[in-house]
Amino acid sequence: MIAYFKKYAIFVCIIAVALPVIGSTIWPLVTGQLMAASIGGLVMMFVLFVVGLFLGYGIFERKAEGTVDGYLAHYNDECDPEALIQEGAWLAEAITFPCNQMGSWYLGYYAQALLDVGQVGKAKEIAEGLATSMHAAKNPAMRAGILVNLLPLAEKLESPEDALGLLRQGLAWCDESSEIKVAHLREFLLSQQKVLDARASGDQHAIASLARSIATSDLYPMRIRVEYAWDEASAQYKLGNRAEEKRALTFVAQNGNKLALTPKAKERLGGM
Repeated sequence: MIAYFKKYAIFVCIIAVALPVIGSTIWPLVTGQLMAASIGGLVMMFVLFVVGLFLGYGIFERKAEGTVDGYLAHYNDECDPEALIQEGAWLAEAITFPCNQMGSWYLGYYAQALLDVGQVGKAKEIAEGLATSMHAAKNPAMRAGILVNLLPLAEKLESPEDALGLLRQGLAWCDESSEIKVAHLREFLLSQQKVLDARASGDQHAIASLARSIATSDLYPMRIRVEYAWDEASAQYKLGNRAEEKRALTFVAQNGNKLALTPKAKERLGGM
């Protein structure tokens, strides 16, 4: 993410330059000659520059990732899309299309937060930009990686059938790639395929079962658990299971915080 943090990139350059400067100051005190006056000195200056570059990048890349994780925690853990948008809008605006996989990772969440606060038009613009980035990626693994970040947004904007078509394209790209890192991408897509297949078929029993397994698992962020609890409640309503519907709605109402689903769940509970 450091590519989108201009001040961090500047700090990396400062560290990279600072080490050779410090080295060139100390070198004459040890050797009695200027650092640039010998091949060994020039090599050492280059080594110090490279070390400084890697050191600075490592420090500020972690700092950038920590900042982004903090932004996303507002949405995924605290269920507060407004906080993510308020603090992270500048970063979303700094990411241009076509973007890389890290940029798509952030924008995929950011666009979902926009949907939660009713900014559907902006969310659709990001979805289109991510689709453009996906097809512009250089190899199947990169395309699959961006697709995985786009898919949860596409599930909310498109029909289950359309989202399934996108998912199958991702699986095809995973099969085209020999890179080890695509294994976890394929695993995610296969897990989502079960959910989308159930939605596309209208099998309310399957939807309720799959949604409940996710909503009750602490392996997922709270925001995702709340969304799947809502899916379960909707399925239980169609099945006529009022007690199970109420249980799922109660989870949404108690844990959804500022998500758009929360007032809907409370309204439904009030009418039961």
